[in-house]
Amino acid sequence: MTCSCSQPTKLWTAAVLVVIIIGALTTFAYTSEQNALKGATDMGMKATVGAMATQVHAGDLAGLQPGDETSEKYLAVAKSLRNMRSMDDNILNAYILKVYPNRTAIFLVDDLSPLDPQGSAKIGEVSTAPDEMEIFAALSGPTVSKQPYTDKYGSFMSAYAPIDDAVTDSSGNTVAILGIDVSADDYNHYTSQGGLIILTGLVSMILAVGAIFFFGTRREEEKRE
Repeated sequence: MTCSCSQPTKLWTAAVLVVIIIGALTTFAYTSEQNALKGATDMGMKATVGAMATQVHAGDLAGLQPGDETSEKYLAVAKSLRNMRSMDDNILNAYILKVYPNRTAIFLVDDLSPLDPQGSAKIGEVSTAPDEMEIFAALSGPTVSKQPYTDKYGSFMSAYAPIDDAVTDSSGNTVAILGIDVSADDYNHYTSQGGLIILTGLVSMILAVGAIFFFGTRREEEKRE
């Protein structure tokens, strides 16, 4: 009778190879889906904030000074932002920033200010969001946070777009930046829908390894008979 001492080793080697291959394919599929979901979500946020920014009249922002949060001009702009925001339930906040050459950004209007004075930014308050590069880049076109972040107001994913000096006949000068926030939890939920891929990969591993040992053992038993 031929010795089959190496049979278990062969089966384990085959099983390890199958796990590595399926694991690599599962990781690739999961990563690809995550990237696609993130790309689509980020693009949607940039499109939304870009469209909203075109509806903000630069002239309505002129002359706003700290303490003007209860002025008719300020309240009108804040109301306009809330009205636009209300068309998308995912947007938690809309606000306008003034960006300086040194990349410091200060708030001009926060649409939560009239409704939540304690939880909103005042005119002249410096933005503490870590999106300094994205906010500065938004002077040229819509941008989005690289990843969700946390500041003193909560955890968000944000998008930004330039507010031009005029809605029509613009000279192309950006006078301010419009920002919108969505919940970091909601963003992570929208961009993390690959659970089924991982589950399928795990099940495939179990079935494949089981099949290797079942048929391998069965074949060895047939040889012994």
